[in-house]
This record gives sequence, C-alpha cells and structure tokens, in this order.
Amino acid sequence: MRRLTPWTGAYALVAYTLISMAAVRDADWLVGVLLVAGLALAALAVSGAGLGWIGAIRGVLSVLLALPPVPWFLAEPLKRLTARRRILPVLAGLGLTAVLVGVFGLLFASADRVFASYVRRLTATPDWADTLPLRVFLFAVVAVLLAAVVLVALRPVNDPAGPEVKLTVSRSVWLLPLTAVNLLFAAFVAVQITALFGGDAWVLRTAGLTYAEYAREGFFQLVVVSVFVLGIVAVAAGVLRVGRRERWLLAGQLGVLCALTLVVLASALHRLALYTDAYGLSRLRLSVQATLWWLGAVFALVLLAGAVRLAGRGSAWLPRTAVLVTGVALAGFAFVNPDLRVAQTQVTVRGVAKMDSDYLGDLGAEAVPALDRLPEPQRSCVLADVVAANDLKDADPWNGWNLARAQARAVLAEHPIRPDVSCSGESSRTID
Repeated sequence: MRRLTPWTGAYALVAYTLISMAAVRDADWLVGVLLVAGLALAALAVSGAGLGWIGAIRGVLSVLLALPPVPWFLAEPLKRLTARRRILPVLAGLGLTAVLVGVFGLLFASADRVFASYVRRLTATPDWADTLPLRVFLFAVVAVLLAAVVLVALRPVNDPAGPEVKLTVSRSVWLLPLTAVNLLFAAFVAVQITALFGGDAWVLRTAGLTYAEYAREGFFQLVVVSVFVLGIVAVAAGVLRVGRRERWLLAGQLGVLCALTLVVLASALHRLALYTDAYGLSRLRLSVQATLWWLGAVFALVLLAGAVRLAGRGSAWLPRTAVLVTGVALAGFAFVNPDLRVAQTQVTVRGVAKMDSDYLGDLGAEAVPALDRLPEPQRSCVLADVVAANDLKDADPWNGWNLARAQARAVLAEHPIRPDVSCSGESSRTID
C-alpha cells in the first residue's frame, strides 16, 4: 500500500468535500458534476498516481481499470468462506429452521385467528419490496467498486512514462507562427481596451450593436480561444527541442501569448458582467463565469511553471496542482450556491414583470428562500412549480436527508403556498 503523501491527502480532502455536497446541495445538474469529480479525485488519491499528465489520467481511471481483476482478487477469500466443511452445516441448519418454523407457524395460525393476524402482518409485502431488485443491484455495484478501490490501494501503481517526443526544427517554423498569433492577440486586446473605455457610444457607432448585444456576443468564442492556446503551449513546450538561447526566445513568445490570453479572458468576463447586469444570472452564465476564472488560474499556473523552468527548476508539480486547483474550483462553485444566486439576481435584476416563471420553477430547493420574497400571486405560482419539480411535498427518508431541501421545507412551513391563487394568467418570458 502506498504511503500517504501531502498530494494524496489533499486529493482525499477535496474529494470528500465534493462528494459530501450531495447532502448540502439539491440541484441535480450540480450534484452530478460534483459526484463525478469527487470520485475521480478519490481514485487519484487511492492510486497515488499523477506525477505527470498521463499519470493523472491513469490515476483517475485506476478504479475502473481495476474492475476486471476483481474476480481474481475475491476468488481466494470466497473460496475459504464457502469451504465445504463450513458452508454445508450452515445451509443445513438454515433449511431445517425454515421447515420447522413454516410447519409450526401454519398450524398455530390455523388454530388462532389473533395469531394469524400477526402472521399476516409480518409476512405482508413491505413498501420497499418494490425497489428491492434495484437496491440489491446498487449494493452489488458498490461492493464491486469498493473491492476495486481496495485492489488499487494494495497494488503498487506506477506512473506511466509518456513517450519522449522531441523534435528539432528550424527556428522560423515556430517563431513566425507564434509571432503572428501574438500580434493578432495584441490587436484584439487593443480593440477590447478601446471598447471598454469608449463605452456604449463607441460600440453603437463602430459595430452597430447595442451594448447588451455586444456583451452577449463572443464570450463563448473567447473561451474556445483560450483552450486552443493551452494546446499550443503544451505542444510547443513539450515537443520542440531548442537550444539554450532559443529556449528563452520560445519561453518569451509563449509567455506573451499566455499573458495576452489572460487579457482576453478578462475581456470575456467583462462582457459577461455587462450582460448579467442587464439580465441577471442563469445557470449557464454562472457556469461560464466560473469556467473563465478557472481558466485564468490555469494560465497563471502555466506562466509560473514556465518561469520556474527558466530558473532551472522542474515543473513536475504542474499536473498535480492543476488537478487540485480544478477540484478546489468545483468545491468553491458549489459553495457559491448557483441556484440560489440565479434566483436572487433574476428577482432583483429582472423583477416580477420580466422574470421567466418557468425557468425559476425548474430551479432546485436552494432557490426557495430567494423566491419566497416574490409578491403574490407570483410567489405561490413559482414555488408550486419548485415543489413539484423537486418533490418537496413529502418528507425525505432518513437516509436521503438534504440540507437545502430541509431549509426549503422550513421556509414553506413558515409561509405556506396559497392554494387560492390563479396561475393561468402568469406569462413566461425567456431568459435572454
């Protein structure tokens, strides 16, 4: 078994935080992402892998890769458990017990009606019996996954070494394209700065757009541009073999490209901020906003890694740090409470006259405290949709307790939904 390291401890802590959010947040779209990310980080922590990018991928998939050997791993313990001299007496005792209890139970039930009524109650099919096959299936799946986790923890997992692909090419092959791309990025950044300080009048005069239309257009493309830049940096830094002098030149080109990309990301954030100031947040806008901040953190790490490499030190910490930052970013996104933030901004920015009742009615239980501040009849109409969408009418079982749902039910108990309001006249407006 691998020794616990600060990296594996940090992965385990973040994984626990992400998975435990299932008991705090109710929005299915968010909880699903958090569970997948938490399980991936837990697998990486158990395997101890992740020294490089390939090692990180190998660590995330380690539990799934360990599923095929699970039967061989469990074969010997099961063989000892089911040894003939141990299992046969147990089976014989269980069979004899069933026969005796069944015979005497039937005789007693036929002899006394009161006893028969208790027997019928005990042998009646419980409500949970309908879901018993699903419960057994889930139990088997979880058991197999736990066996795979134990197998990964017991077996030494070596970080696979990636193929050493280094190409020696002429300086002009990479210098000219990188210089051209940097000039293009610089021109775009100059336009963004001009638009930022020129304001509404400059945009209307130059682009023929309203400021809201200008803010809405393009930030998805800017996110794609930043992802492409990460690919360019990865290929140039990992594939090109350059001399000592050329190394500084290549690092300078890539550093300028990353710095300009950070400005592009800031421009995308500014556009998104203008748009949300006018129309409020939505799940998509808040997710894009979080993605932009995460990309900014990744580019900052890449710039730091490049500076460290130029100083003669290694950058093997970059893959693990990027994975850890991603996990922490997801945890922070969950703590922000997206559905509550969306409800708050829709109520305050768009107001009752322009709000999309159908969209708000599909939010999770986290949105109930914000939606409770709406005036009637909009409050009861929207909250009725939230209750129906999230099944808040009936209490959750003890093993399905959720903080957001409990808080929503407390709000609804204090301020019940009015059954006498009419929602047929409520119009639905699409969130722009």
